Amino acid sequence: MAEQIWGEPRRGSRGMNPRPIFAVLLTVIALVAVALFVLTRNDDDGDTAADVTTTTTSSPSATSSTTTTTTIAATTTTTIPTECTVDSAGTTDTTTSETEEASPSPPVLTGSALDESSSISTVGLDEVTFGMTVVQAETAANTRMIACEPVSDCYRVTPFEAPEGISFVVDKGTIERVDIVSGPITTRSGVGIGTPQERIMELFGDRIETLVNDDSSVDLIFVPRDEGDDQFRVIFTIRDGSVDTYRSGRIPLVLEPDPCAS
Repeated sequence: MAEQIWGEPRRGSRGMNPRPIFAVLLTVIALVAVALFVLTRNDDDGDTAADVTTTTTSSPSATSSTTTTTTIAATTTTTIPTECTVDSAGTTDTTTSETEEASPSPPVLTGSALDESSSISTVGLDEVTFGMTVVQAETAANTRMIACEPVSDCYRVTPFEAPEGISFVVDKGTIERVDIVSGPITTRSGVGIGTPQERIMELFGDRIETLVNDDSSVDLIFVPRDEGDDQFRVIFTIRDGSVDTYRSGRIPLVLEPDPCAS
């Protein structure tokens, strides 16, 4: 009987069966696919980790910025300074735009009349006398008067060109008092910062009235006897036996420790 050409081979045939080969190929393909999947997943995980690291790094920066912003605090004060100074540009730290009212259209002044030889009297500092307006005082002193705080009914000014430690109190538009808190300026009798208390008593004797302050400092109040000077006083504040500050002016403003306090 002739051998079948189509269909299954006869039993006992030695030809190779294709099914095992096909199964091996499928297994290899599956293994390769799994390996590729694992490698791809690891790459993705690495990218994710990098993103997390970047986010973590940027976070402290944002936190630092927030902390800096919230810790900034503005400090304000209503205390009137006993000493005001100006820089080389003629401005003070507390000056605002309102200070221009102190000297509208100020003239260009050079060569101040106030220097280390200037002296305090019962009526003012050299040619700057109590009762002058700020503009009049600028003309008399030949220098600008710079406001130490915003202009109001009562405020302080300091001469731009002058020895240190000088401030004038302006009350209702006129200069009514001058304070000396440092520097070389003295009275006409030579009393200034650092003068011993005993020297003042030697010079003025019974024209001195004594007032003990709450902080244990002592005010030696010079009461003038000259006709027309009865409304003025010169007050020396004594600490540790010598003059710490002193002032001259018209009463009652000169008697006040803080003349512009509301």
